[in-house]
Parts: sequence; C-alpha cells; structure tokens
Amino acid sequence: MARVSVGVDQNLIAAIVRFIEKRFPNEDAEGAAGMYTDTGRLLLSTSPETLNDAVALCHETGCLCDAYCADESIVASACLLRVSPGRFVILPPCGVCQERLFLYGPDVSIAVPCDHDATRWTAKKLHELQPYHWRKALE
Repeated sequence: MARVSVGVDQNLIAAIVRFIEKRFPNEDAEGAAGMYTDTGRLLLSTSPETLNDAVALCHETGCLCDAYCADESIVASACLLRVSPGRFVILPPCGVCQERLFLYGPDVSIAVPCDHDATRWTAKKLHELQPYHWRKALE
C-alpha cells in the first residue's frame, strides 16, 4: 500500500465535529480526536468515561492504539472539545500524547489553536511544539 503524507486539514476537523455531534448529541462539554495515518486512513476516538479521573485516558488514545494495531504511522492529529452547542475549541496534545506521537517522528502535523481564538486552528509540526524534546540529545 502506498504511503501518503497528509497534514491537518479542514476535512479532519470536520470529521471530528461530526463524530462529536453524533456520539454526544445532547451534551455540551465533550471532545474527540482524529488522526490520519500514512496510508490515508482516518481514525477517530474519544475518551471513555471513568468513575475515577486518575485512570482517565486522553481523546487521542484510541486513535493511537488503532494505528499501532494496524502497523500504520500517524501523520496528522487534531483534538477538539465542544464547549457549548456549535462551539468547538482546538486542544493541542498534552505532554503524554506528544510523547506517544513522537513514536511517529517529529514531523507529525498537529492542530493547535490560533492566538486569541481557540475555535480556529493552524497546523504545526510536533517538533515545533517540543523543540527541545529529550530524544534530540540522543541523535
């Protein structure tokens, strides 16, 4: 199968919005993540509910597990949170998810919020989010 290099795009963002609207139609604060793999596949996931916040997972975890099981690399990642009906903000990956994404290299495309408007996004490479990542010392 041919490998493709796709970055964060509006199709990815729209797919995440549709997923949140379908999965959580009557709830305000809900989120989900979406990722493209190097084969062009779109993955979507959300954080499962837990009774104990200490064991909660990030929205991205399901996508990462799916890609790993399929032996596909992640090339783009975005995470959104619906904060009110029709209003979604972009959530950059937490430090743990950044570490997980680094498995696929420093050039993974990441959706980050625009300055002064978290409902708008721009794409950055993972190494731009963590320019001093610990693995650079081992290169």
